[in-house]
Amino acid sequence: MHQQVSRIFFGIDIAGFNRADRSDCVGVVMRRTLYDALQRSLDSAGIPPDCYELLDRGDGIMTVLGPPADIAGLLRTAVPTLAATLNAYNKAAHQAHRIRLRASLHCGQVVRDAHGYTGRDISHAFRLLDSPELRGALAESKADMVVAVSDAVRRLMPPDSARRALTPVLVTTKESSAQAWFTEVTTDSALSR
Repeated sequence: MHQQVSRIFFGIDIAGFNRADRSDCVGVVMRRTLYDALQRSLDSAGIPPDCYELLDRGDGIMTVLGPPADIAGLLRTAVPTLAATLNAYNKAAHQAHRIRLRASLHCGQVVRDAHGYTGRDISHAFRLLDSPELRGALAESKADMVVAVSDAVRRLMPPDSARRALTPVLVTTKESSAQAWFTEVTTDSALSR
């Protein structure tokens, strides 16, 4: 029998990964950089590796986090550290190697089976990450990273500067529409305050 468990879903996706000016070798460099940056950001939030799983998506990663990972630690430490690490990398990287990220943060219930995770909440995290609205927000932004926070996550956030930095956006997914909250993540982002 399969049992539902509560998890946090932190998805990241490299924008334009398959652009014509990016060879497969460039893709390997970008993926290695993304994995290193994600690992550094999770370490900075004090989240041990046995508390999460990294689900590879070729040009992105869905991180499924269990206890003791918490949303506040992700938003205040891991996300800004990831953005700062990518910013430092991008300053030294060739134009074709620079990384811009879409990210999503959601929480909820999933079922684990022999092939991984399934359930509406992990699907919702993927839908946020791939939404046209988030793609458009990153395209219009000068930041290297834009995050979509689900309404479920926002409700769990304390009423501080990080929560006030979020902009409401109605996101259209495959099956429905949902309220989400977007923010650009920069080195001086309100998420890190």
